[in-house]
Amino acid sequence: MRSALACGLLWAVSQFASVGTFAAEAAVAKPAIKASRVALFDLAAVGKRLVAVGERGVVMQSDDEGRTWHGDRTPTSRALSAVAFQDDKVGIAVGHGGVLLRTEDGGKSWRVVEVSDAGRDSFLGVTLLRDGTFIAYGAFGLYVESTDQGKSWVRKKVVDDEFDRHISEVIEVGERLLLVAESGMIAVSPDKGATWRKIQSPYEGSFFGVLKLKDGALLTYGMRGNAYRSVDGGETWTKVEIGTTSALNGGSVGADGRVVLVGNNGLIATSDDNAQSFDLWRAPEGLPLSRALIGSDGALIYVGVMAAGRIETASPKRQSAGNIGS
Repeated sequence: MRSALACGLLWAVSQFASVGTFAAEAAVAKPAIKASRVALFDLAAVGKRLVAVGERGVVMQSDDEGRTWHGDRTPTSRALSAVAFQDDKVGIAVGHGGVLLRTEDGGKSWRVVEVSDAGRDSFLGVTLLRDGTFIAYGAFGLYVESTDQGKSWVRKKVVDDEFDRHISEVIEVGERLLLVAESGMIAVSPDKGATWRKIQSPYEGSFFGVLKLKDGALLTYGMRGNAYRSVDGGETWTKVEIGTTSALNGGSVGADGRVVLVGNNGLIATSDDNAQSFDLWRAPEGLPLSRALIGSDGALIYVGVMAAGRIETASPKRQSAGNIGS
């Protein structure tokens, strides 16, 4: 698969053999699933609960700000790549092979929703829009939407008739949608995805995500530590020097405006000035990270490939750029 994830986290899964570890554990009478023994690809806050999704359909939950985790198996053995919630009850998880799951109890139980329009293409992301619409997207231009809380889905054309790029993320920016994808693709839609316009990209490599910052600016990020900032709604972009060549796999913005990016080699990059500059840290595991967020208690909580933890203070052990490579 030539998606962004294949270049980052999914490559890392094969390198660290977490799938094999999980398969061996699964053969022994359903042992407890440990967050530090599986690959987790996304993390979401659901009220006071944290929900993470990952390989072989695993869903992990924490009720104590990431200090401890408990895991459950879902009705699929496919890798789950992303999760989003409408409220503290209704949520959608998506993954490989066109799998889409829905929960009505905050992630405690899940059921498969058939999305025939997806075929066997993989979902890489899911977003909840302000009007309650869910959109899910991924490989080869796959883009579907639901207006009934994820119970049914309809495929939509995205960008143009020839578009076949793997979509990494779609977010709302005011009244527009902003899409980032592989091959440096950036596009905007003024009408909730009915029509799209390509934007001149500053970069030809893959983007893995995009964030809306507290000051209204945007930040997109991706391969080899590349990140770009826009102050005009995505029309033009300026490079931000992160200070690393590690892939930037995921990001989030805290309630206080703090920006967190995470990537390969345990990379954690934080910014207190709306992503104009970053400090670099390294998670103790030193393994690829997929997502991090700022908890309600101010701690930084992260998940990744056989890595799940929290940094209690704002002063973790700092690393020089030279210590965190590609």
